[in-house]
Amino acid sequence: MSSNGIKRELTWIVSTASVLLLFALVTDQWVLSLFIFIISYIARQLWSIRQFEKWMDSRLKNRHPPVTGFWSELTYLVSKKQRALEKHADLNLYKSEQFKAASMLIPDAVVSLEKHNRIEWFNSVSKSLLGIRTHDKGSRIASVIRQPEFVEYLKKNDFTKPLTVNSSYRPSRTYEMQIIPYFENHKLLVVRDITELYQLAQIRKDFIANASHELRTPLTVLRGYLEVMFDTPGEHQEHWELPLEHMQTQAHRMQSIIEDLLALSTIESESITAEKEKINVPDRLKQLEIDAKQLSAGKHQFFFEVDESLEMYGYPEPLKSLFMNLVSNAVRYSPDGGNIYVRWFGTKRHLVYEVEDNGLGISQEHIPRLMERFYRVDKDRSRVTGGTGLGLAIVKHVLEKHNASLQITSVLGKGSTFRCEFPLSLAH
Repeated sequence: MSSNGIKRELTWIVSTASVLLLFALVTDQWVLSLFIFIISYIARQLWSIRQFEKWMDSRLKNRHPPVTGFWSELTYLVSKKQRALEKHADLNLYKSEQFKAASMLIPDAVVSLEKHNRIEWFNSVSKSLLGIRTHDKGSRIASVIRQPEFVEYLKKNDFTKPLTVNSSYRPSRTYEMQIIPYFENHKLLVVRDITELYQLAQIRKDFIANASHELRTPLTVLRGYLEVMFDTPGEHQEHWELPLEHMQTQAHRMQSIIEDLLALSTIESESITAEKEKINVPDRLKQLEIDAKQLSAGKHQFFFEVDESLEMYGYPEPLKSLFMNLVSNAVRYSPDGGNIYVRWFGTKRHLVYEVEDNGLGISQEHIPRLMERFYRVDKDRSRVTGGTGLGLAIVKHVLEKHNASLQITSVLGKGSTFRCEFPLSLAH
């Protein structure tokens, strides 16, 4: 506290004491003089406290109370602090109004919810997208948006991923809803109309699925005739043997592409929304070891390190594709005689499926693009080994379905490690 108030207080005490001391010297009433001094000081303090209380209770905070000394300085400091708080409050109010004004211009619906999921405010787009009205303020959002999927989304309290639903307010529209927690248990509900994007994605998925199915039949016929031509000796058989082998190889490669496209289309579609199943991963990996050795045809050494007690919840067929794709990539890009390690284990934070090889390795500039469709580091080698460029795209989508991630480490000429980290919550 500033020394000005103390100085004024000491000045009053010295002045009053001097007058009473002079009075005592003249009248020889020392006890009376001391009594008058104590009573005067107490009365002064009580009067100052009363004036300070009145000032604190009054709305006219800018007017100082008629007090002096210590209480005058205290009043000044309180008034100064109050002005700073009012300035801060005005600034916060300005920022709040600025935020609300900006939210009104956002093309998405934005709804602010308090900790019990009651509506605090909403922007104008919320009226047309969600049907929220002014009288809905203070109501629970679940009583305004009554879709079962959204209510379940709220109950789970897991807002890491958005929710895609068909609107109950506008049945022909598809919405993406996401809740974003902010500031002391408050939440923002952001709703976006993705009808056009959803329809385009659905058209693309349907096209891939239909085209793949339509190509399957003629390709099966061609492969059948090629096998017949191989098995039926005829004139000039030796001249046709090499072209027939090339045709059979390309037909097999085309079959692989179609199967991968179908698998990718299935994984991307909304059909994989059923409940997860308990999967005996160690048993799956035993079968994978058999399949991998058949694929390798004895050209590689396999080492499976599997925690036999570790199972998980997931989607069986997509996970089977993931396991096999990573192993087949290791076989495809490892030289004859190479070692391939397959591991399944748990850590404090994840369930880990890991495939390591000592093959060709991958340059660092290629790693960010590895999971793009049809992206291949070595196109010539992929054609020779039968790679389609879709394997890691399938892996990516399977991991997304399980809220998992892929870590890739590689050294050119020394090999690569593909590490899939699944949430520990999937452990059985």
